[in-house]
Amino acid sequence: LVALAAKVYTARRQIDTIFGMAGFAVSPAWDMMLDLYQAKVLGRRISVTSACIGGACPTTTGLRWLQVLESSHLVERKADPEDKRRYVIELTDGGRVKVERALACHL
Repeated sequence: LVALAAKVYTARRQIDTIFGMAGFAVSPAWDMMLDLYQAKVLGRRISVTSACIGGACPTTTGLRWLQVLESSHLVERKADPEDKRRYVIELTDGGRVKVERALACHL
């Protein structure tokens, strides 16, 4: 277990470095990125509301983090092709690459 704790500790620091933000690995944004990564790989759409739920945080906090992720070009907000009243959030190619690099830190 000590080796696992060391691995998780090191991985968190590496994730912060990959995303260029101290504390990113323990933020709602990282949970959102993981949720969005799974959705992208599985071909699912994630609404703005669902992305906030994926971050396990209040909606206002989730919306602020989505703005940060969007301004960092990690995610994009697009009109939902099936329901023009709502928007979906998708990882950019750069966001996908960073998530995959961050996940590799846990191997």
